[in-house]
Amino acid sequence: MRYKPINSNLNVGIIIGVISVSSAALFIRLADAPPLIIASYRMAIGASVMLGIAMGSWYRHGTNYLSRITKRDMPIIVISAICLSMHFWAWILSLEYTSVASSVVLVTTSPFILSIASRGLFKEPIHRHTVIGTGIGIVGGGVIAIGDSGSGTALAGDFLAFLGALSVAGYMLAGRRLRSHVPSLTYNSLVYTGATFILFAITLIMEVSFTGYSAETYLWILILGLVPQAIGHSLLNWSLGHVTATTVAIAVMAEPVLATGAAAIFLSETPSLSTILGGFLILSGIYTAIKHGRTQKLGS
Repeated sequence: MRYKPINSNLNVGIIIGVISVSSAALFIRLADAPPLIIASYRMAIGASVMLGIAMGSWYRHGTNYLSRITKRDMPIIVISAICLSMHFWAWILSLEYTSVASSVVLVTTSPFILSIASRGLFKEPIHRHTVIGTGIGIVGGGVIAIGDSGSGTALAGDFLAFLGALSVAGYMLAGRRLRSHVPSLTYNSLVYTGATFILFAITLIMEVSFTGYSAETYLWILILGLVPQAIGHSLLNWSLGHVTATTVAIAVMAEPVLATGAAAIFLSETPSLSTILGGFLILSGIYTAIKHGRTQKLGS
């Protein structure tokens, strides 16, 4: 098995993806709607964008990329869609009970889960610098979480955020398996569409209204669907075809720092000293893991 350093184009894609997804917590807080509605519309917007781009690409190239989907792929696509829908539902709900800093930190603890699962499922090596970087990042996340402990409801929010981390780990592992042979546009379109149907079904079952919200709320949800979802998550999915799921998850550990900064500026949630210290540790961990990391060459 051969490895090569992560190239500059891939680095740019991951950086843009991380910055985009880091804006999600801010837009969710600004959107005055139930978590299921925000999650459902977010996925619907992301799915619509991906389907439009995918169909245009298929038409231009005269190729039906769906033909690359095998019967063995279908259960993995369904699992990926379930994990993605549960991730957004649980995480968006957590923001109603705990702070942006605690929620985003806990939802980005997935590298610990992924490093173990990837080793067992894909036989991916756990490099020494990846272990060190992940460890530093987890310590930093712990510092932020401890310093940002809140009221009695915070525990429920923290649990929901961690449930979001478990779900996104399953989603990324499924993506890692599929992206070895399924183009990113096809993968994004199928999984986003599947997650949209799941969330809409849950919303209908729970009898949550899809209408009656302010124009401003719909605007923030639209931006949420376009920036963090259609741009951010899609770029991270694309990168899964070139690097390990753990590498992507470690990069996403920058999200707490960026999200906390945005919350401080726009929501007046001033970061504490522990948040600043934890953020520094997280960035140090990301630098350690990514700077010295190596990636398997899989093709586009």
